[in-house]
Amino acid sequence: MDAELIRSARALEGVEVLVNEPLSKHTSLGVGGPADLFVVPHSTDALCAVVNYAVEAQIPFFVLGEGTNVIVRDGGIRGMAVKLGQNLAVISRDGSLVTAQAGARLAMLCRKCCEWGLSGLEFAAGIPGSIGGALVMNAGAYDGEVGHVVDWVLAIDGEGQKRRLSRDELDMRYRHSTFQHNGMIIAEAGFLLRPDDPKAVRSRTYAVVEDRCCKQPVAQRSAGSIFRRPTGDYAGRLLDQAGAKGLEVGGAKISEKHANFIVNCNAATAGQILELIELARQRVHDQFDVWLESEVMVVGEDPQ
Repeated sequence: MDAELIRSARALEGVEVLVNEPLSKHTSLGVGGPADLFVVPHSTDALCAVVNYAVEAQIPFFVLGEGTNVIVRDGGIRGMAVKLGQNLAVISRDGSLVTAQAGARLAMLCRKCCEWGLSGLEFAAGIPGSIGGALVMNAGAYDGEVGHVVDWVLAIDGEGQKRRLSRDELDMRYRHSTFQHNGMIIAEAGFLLRPDDPKAVRSRTYAVVEDRCCKQPVAQRSAGSIFRRPTGDYAGRLLDQAGAKGLEVGGAKISEKHANFIVNCNAATAGQILELIELARQRVHDQFDVWLESEVMVVGEDPQ
């Protein structure tokens, strides 16, 4: 990338800038080539400044949270990766309304709700990733979804301006939100929860975590569920029946514990993981005439 563009990025207040940063260090699968610029804003205002800089300099950018629902190709990302993590992770409450910045981990939000005796997010216990990522994908489990409890979202639009969106403007559906296509970046959100006995909230939360640990490969590197739930069925069941468990391509393997998880068990590349996804998808299609739709986001480019 042009040296002047790098100098301009580093001149932004409240922003950390790295050059050619390997994104394998920032994804839960541990794969991904370098980003030309890796930018870490330390405040919402700094995030606005980053967006303004990218628009004015005509630099494409990709927003990365905890990297748990994304596969970055081995060639990396041209342009800029904007990291929202523990640099933007404040969680606070006002009665039953909890406000969380986009970089806060969903697990930490659930932990706070246990302490405060606020119910509504127990289903999310054990889901990896950040608040921002959970809202973009409308993360859910155990018949619950983030969209059921979000009250509003503060986002940064394509011109670097703050916009507050109400619940009705979020278009929350199964694994979908308006942020998948409106070009906005989530900065923080408010969640409207229900007061309850802290012990009861903690008990339900821990039960969900325990169930996850029994059924999912939580101790291995993965991107979470690979495929969306097909109508009237479950991706994991179809993959299991198609004999996908244990399939391997290089260092990538379909989990023996849950067939809808691919784990990086031996220095896998993104290319190997994507090849394994297509192999598993084809198996299900050949046996059940169902074409599974991917749940993970694939970004970046292949190596030249």
